[in-house]
Amino acid sequence: MIESLHFKRAFWLGHDKELVSCPILKDGTIQDWNFEPVSQVHRWHSWYKLSPYDMECLFNIHRHLVENYTGELLDIEIQETVV
Repeated sequence: MIESLHFKRAFWLGHDKELVSCPILKDGTIQDWNFEPVSQVHRWHSWYKLSPYDMECLFNIHRHLVENYTGELLDIEIQETVV
């Protein structure tokens, strides 16, 4: 799992390696029960406000998660923080 300071969300690969995310609260806890596929990004980040930098951040997060994918879903914990 990766914590993104840019999006204020945690990201990980779910079933079938689908990129999913959930909100990170101000106290640093995550709402992993409140996850949704990143393909539904319009629910938490307006498409018309999605900049090229936002897309680059999402692609970098996804690339990093795929490169380090272990297939384990049991221990969902933040392993890395990115800007």
